Amino acid sequence: MINNSDRSSNKLSRLEKSKWTSLKKINGWSHYEVLNVDKKNNKIELFAVCEKEKRVTITKEQLKNKLIWRRGWEPRSSRSNLLQSSLLKQLIDGEISKKAAENEVRQKVRRKAEQKMIKKDY
Repeated sequence: MINNSDRSSNKLSRLEKSKWTSLKKINGWSHYEVLNVDKKNNKIELFAVCEKEKRVTITKEQLKNKLIWRRGWEPRSSRSNLLQSSLLKQLIDGEISKKAAENEVRQKVRRKAEQKMIKKDY
C-alpha cells in the first residue's frame, strides 16, 4: 500500500512542518500541518491550517493510511474521487459482498453513460 517514495518522505525526521489532507473532515477541516513529532511514542500532532487552535494527535501508522490522509494539500474535487474508493474498502472489510460491489459498479457505469447521452442531446 505504501511505495518507496512514501517510505522515504514519511520518516519521522522529515515530517516536521509537512502538509497533509484528511480525506474526511476532522474538527471541521481537511488541511493540516505537522506541529510536533513525538519520536519516542510514534505520535504526530497536526493543526488545522485555517484554525490553528484545532489540533489532532495521530500515530504514524494512521498518517501512512492513504484511505485517511494524503501528503500535501489536495483540492476538494480530487478528495471526492479518492473517497469513491470506499467501495473497495467496504469490500475488503467484508461490509458488502462481491456481488453487491459488482452491482454498485454497474449502476455507476450506467449513470455515467446516461449522463453522457443526455449531454449529447443538448
